[in-house]
Amino acid sequence: MQPLAKAASDDDRPLIERVRRGDQDAARILFERYFDRIYNYAYARLGRAEDAEDLAIDTMTRSLTRLDLFQDQGVAFSSWVYRIAHNATIDHYRRQGKATLVPLESATLPVSADPSELAVEQLSNEDLHDALRALTDEQQQVLILRFFQDLTAAQAAQIMGKSVGAVQALQHRALGSLERALHGRANN
Repeated sequence: MQPLAKAASDDDRPLIERVRRGDQDAARILFERYFDRIYNYAYARLGRAEDAEDLAIDTMTRSLTRLDLFQDQGVAFSSWVYRIAHNATIDHYRRQGKATLVPLESATLPVSADPSELAVEQLSNEDLHDALRALTDEQQQVLILRFFQDLTAAQAAQIMGKSVGAVQALQHRALGSLERALHGRANN
């Protein structure tokens, strides 16, 4: 298991300082480094490419124009950017007047040799999406971060503002709920 990041990654730190001094090339590098990750996260949460693109652009713009608010003390820059994306997702739904998020519209599971994951891969996408929609917002978020964004529990914990143990427990409950929902669909 990777240790919890204590500061911005060594690759990000010099870029952050250059952006703070007004270097547009450094801002472009950070934007490109994180845009696809944030777009994929937003798409998994919102289910619409247009909304995900708008949210990713907004998130990256906010993160780069508000670097004065980022404190390189105990939180990685990537976690800070994901937190901005999460808050922007919530704001998006508040503006839209919707109570729940649309989860994982076209997410696909990674290929694995694990038998339980292979069984899930054989389910129709519709069954999987219906089962995922039955999860709570936090359960959806932890599964997106851990399995679709391929982050460690420590990274997900930083993004979600939870302890690693809480994320692991949430992930365990989410997988159990997902299994029950899929089992219920198979028996119908």
